[in-house]
Amino acid sequence: MATKRVPPTPIAADATIADMVEGLDKPVEYVRRVLEKLERCKRAHGDAQVRVGVRGRAEAPNYLIEYVREDKKTQERLTYQDAAYSGSTHRELAPHHIAEARNWSPEEMNITAVSALIGRLRNPRAPSSRFADED
Repeated sequence: MATKRVPPTPIAADATIADMVEGLDKPVEYVRRVLEKLERCKRAHGDAQVRVGVRGRAEAPNYLIEYVREDKKTQERLTYQDAAYSGSTHRELAPHHIAEARNWSPEEMNITAVSALIGRLRNPRAPSSRFADED
């Protein structure tokens, strides 16, 4: 007997984890694992942010961890890719996945925003900061 295949939920081209959290398979676990990768990057590079993959499964999107550094001569802020990860296994993906810019949302979330998100997921009844939605 053939199984009916459910079409994948489309991911907005400019999505962030916060935009997608309601549709994640296991939101707390997913965000916790992303936060682990962000913390590792921050320890190594002093900064960390995440972009979601826009071409995969909305229930467990792949994600790209990056960091920003300021060029001391030009004062220009430059973004560097740290690693890309599978959203379902949280294992590192091959480097060629990073190179395809169309795989990733142009919008990022920094480590502070992801920390705040997991706090809201773990304790949805807690009073939120009046600054929670400001960047």
